[in-house]
Amino acid sequence: MKKFSQNLISAAVLTCLANAAAADDELVLHVFRDGALATDLAISLDGGAPQPVSAGGSFVFDLGAGPHSVQVLASGQPVHVFRFDAADGQNVDITVTLAANSEPAVAIDSYAKNQVAAERSGAAAGSLSGVVTLNGTPLDHATVAVRNARALATTDANGRYTLELPRGSYEIVVSHPMITGGPLRQNVRVVSGINGQQNLAFAGEGAAAVNVVPADVEQVVVVSQRERGETEQAAANIVDIIDAEALARAGGSDVAASVVRVPSITIQEDRYVFIRGLGDRYVSTTLNGATMPSTDPSKRTVPLDLFPTNMVSQLDVRKTFTANMPGESTGGNLVINTRTFPNQPGGSVSASIGYNSDLTGDKVNSDPISGDFDFLGIDDGSRQEDGLLPLISDAMNRTDLSANTIRKLQQAGGLLIKDNLDPTTTTAGPKGTLNLNYGDTMGIGDSELGYFAAANFTNGWSQRTDGISRTYGSGGDLLDDFKFEEHSNNADMSGLLSLGLSIGDHSFASNSLLSRSTESSVRVSDGFDGDELVPSYRYSMEWVERMFIAQQFSGQHSLGNLLAKWQVTASRAERESPDRREVRYDLRTGDDVDPVTGQITDGAGSGTGIYNLKTPDLLRRYDDLTDDNLDVSTDWSYEFDNSTLSAGLQGITRERESESRSYGFRGAESNAPNLSVGDVINIDTITGNPSTGYAFEDKTLASDSYEAELDLYAGYVSYDYKFSNFQIVGGGRYEQFKQTTDTFSLSGAEEAVRSEIDEGNFLPSLSFNWFVSDKSQLRATAARTVARPDFKETSNATFYDNEFDFRVRGNPLLKISEVDNYDLRFEQYWNDADNASIALFYKDLKDPIERVAVSASGTAGNTRTFQNSDAATIYGVEVDGRKEFGLNAAYTHTLFVAVNASYIESDVDLANGQSRKLQGQPDYTANLILGYDNIGTRQQYTLLLNQNGESIQDVGIQGNPDIIEEPRLSLNFNYRYEVFDDFVLKFKAINLLDSDVEFTQGGKIFQSYRRGAEFEAGFDWKF
Repeated sequence: MKKFSQNLISAAVLTCLANAAAADDELVLHVFRDGALATDLAISLDGGAPQPVSAGGSFVFDLGAGPHSVQVLASGQPVHVFRFDAADGQNVDITVTLAANSEPAVAIDSYAKNQVAAERSGAAAGSLSGVVTLNGTPLDHATVAVRNARALATTDANGRYTLELPRGSYEIVVSHPMITGGPLRQNVRVVSGINGQQNLAFAGEGAAAVNVVPADVEQVVVVSQRERGETEQAAANIVDIIDAEALARAGGSDVAASVVRVPSITIQEDRYVFIRGLGDRYVSTTLNGATMPSTDPSKRTVPLDLFPTNMVSQLDVRKTFTANMPGESTGGNLVINTRTFPNQPGGSVSASIGYNSDLTGDKVNSDPISGDFDFLGIDDGSRQEDGLLPLISDAMNRTDLSANTIRKLQQAGGLLIKDNLDPTTTTAGPKGTLNLNYGDTMGIGDSELGYFAAANFTNGWSQRTDGISRTYGSGGDLLDDFKFEEHSNNADMSGLLSLGLSIGDHSFASNSLLSRSTESSVRVSDGFDGDELVPSYRYSMEWVERMFIAQQFSGQHSLGNLLAKWQVTASRAERESPDRREVRYDLRTGDDVDPVTGQITDGAGSGTGIYNLKTPDLLRRYDDLTDDNLDVSTDWSYEFDNSTLSAGLQGITRERESESRSYGFRGAESNAPNLSVGDVINIDTITGNPSTGYAFEDKTLASDSYEAELDLYAGYVSYDYKFSNFQIVGGGRYEQFKQTTDTFSLSGAEEAVRSEIDEGNFLPSLSFNWFVSDKSQLRATAARTVARPDFKETSNATFYDNEFDFRVRGNPLLKISEVDNYDLRFEQYWNDADNASIALFYKDLKDPIERVAVSASGTAGNTRTFQNSDAATIYGVEVDGRKEFGLNAAYTHTLFVAVNASYIESDVDLANGQSRKLQGQPDYTANLILGYDNIGTRQQYTLLLNQNGESIQDVGIQGNPDIIEEPRLSLNFNYRYEVFDDFVLKFKAINLLDSDVEFTQGGKIFQSYRRGAEFEAGFDWKF
């Protein structure tokens, strides 16, 4: 069968095609049989009454978003049945090809109505022809132009014109001296592979009196964006796509919750993405083509919970490196594309309320500081460092002040930090979410201006309950043994404003993005301290604000066969943690404690069980981190007949300032029978003299603050060549990287400790694609990438890891890792719903960077740092498949099963000749998705299961066992009910199994906790 045999058909397909194009959105379906348009068939949509084919062999239907089924009928009997999912705001062309000796074929092409010229440039072409008449007489030498396109035609002596254009929606402009009052403008639709007939009949003398002969065609509504499988199949490298419909179905509120359904993807701490077990420095993230700095100093990668799904048009997970990607894409490149031009005026409102089975409505520990805007996640200054504290601290270091003056300064400083050191309680309320967005596109002369705005707000509580935290000595003996509870109030806000201007072959866009995420947490621990060998009660209170703000300007220019793109993005990432408070109480000396059980005994001690406030451990810390980032890039591609030559340049500069100050008290330990700091340290006991009471102390270390700079300049060339059933893509990227980090010695030396990395890397890539058939292909790739340490990892500073509540210190001696990557993948696409793939991958890492546990006893053993191992390898296999089952003849009841999984082996070479797994690399990842659609009642049910194999969280050194994150099965359920065309009720259940999050060391529990099951109900309303 010839794929484009329908191109040979010159008969009129739809005289009314242009009028249908004037509708808000469109679905046009053509059926071909044995190379000709079929005119004796009928179509049943969603089990409805069969509709006969039009004279031109086409069908037009009104459709809403969601799943749909199509039956092709001959003499009332089904010839072919298929199903597709719908999304709002795009045109869809569906072509069904029937042949006597082969299986029916369905081609679905979906796209935005208002695509700019650069986006249409690579699309399949169609043609449009017809006759222009005035009062029934053919109009010769009329100019038929296409707005925002380079196409132009002039009618011949018979009034006939012909235009060849990429598929899409256009506006035709007809001009002629006999048409007065201005040119005629008419919306038209070009369908790929179809010769559409559009006759333009004019009546009257002027444009005001001109009428287009109407046609009897009902309005159409778009059903879907471009099919995910089709995009993946057309990609030059290995890529997995999550489109807007898949995001909605998965039920994730943000990118992190949604991307976990991609094969070999794992998410740590609900926000950090790992691809094939590689994360942090091994995964790059781009937002509309620009790199992003992280808002979390403890991580190299971008926290994805900053991006709500209603701001995202599509996520691409690119697992193999090509020259146009960042060089740090060893694990892959996560591409976040935000929404821009809407396809029609309108917006939506979404709201939901959530409940946690073990938390909502309960009394929980909370921060005693309460600002006016805490519910928004914005501190009103209540937690900010008092401006007098640095002045007092500096004055205390002067040598010309008297002892009495120093005492008064120490008293004044103590009075400034004495309050709000005891946690209070509050009631954990339900989770509330509100999302708003609106957009429109308008014509301005021959140009189009569009905008899209979105705002999101969420406030809710989370927890870590039934927590256990332990540490072990080198011999495996138990040291620290604590139970803990942690409760957090989380407030997230975000906003997006996108503006777009399309002028012919040129388009320009502005994207303004603000995202904030705030967490106010209290962690209370009670247990046995392995250093002091006494029972201990301790807590910490912390307020953390993370913010990302970006302004991007970009452009695309279609210049014949040359496509040029550019972008300039200025962004800032901030992390502010004002007033972290740490308090510790130990059982007072004199009470006898069994060193094994930690229980108070009836020995010589008083046995009263009264605790002392550990004054040296009381701490108030103020952290402020700011990253300023400028990213400028340009990409050029030139299309030849069977090949494309691409090149690009990129420059990135980044500056970081990280400041931290810590304060506390000096003085003797005192009884605290009520476990209240206020009973011990107060206005009466703060004397400024540690011998008679308590005195202010600046506990800031010289290494707590640092500055850093990064400059990266890159250029690439890539050549994509297609011949016969093969495709070869080869390229090279060169990156010149310089990073400096200035910190100060822990010993307090005046000279800065500088870490400097200045290195250039050439990164070649080669991929080979064999299109075995139009439904299967084999891909092979080889590439070199790099993995670089972050600012924090090369600084001499210390920061907090909130997952384990311990400190992490950088290593100024870290080196860049080089990685050689090899991939082989076979893909089979039976149709748009059913597909499968299997992939093999291998990675060879030189000097891999790993986080390791510092060898020490007790709480000192909770410190972490980084080191380069000698070498490592990663290899494995991943499988992905989706199968859909029709449960009735009309395909209005369907069940689908989607499975993706990977098995991964990793080996790190050790100095003693032995090996172990690579830190952070799980043994396997597995996802199972079950979905049921009832198209008749417009309901969707989706069950999602996920589990990852064990992985090393931190490497144990000097004979200590590794800390292992144990496998955990996660089960989520989503339900959607489309009550009306524009109103959807939704429900989701998260973490239904509520399995323990567990980490072990040497087979023993290191840390574990539960989060509780969550339930959310809400609605989506589109207007």
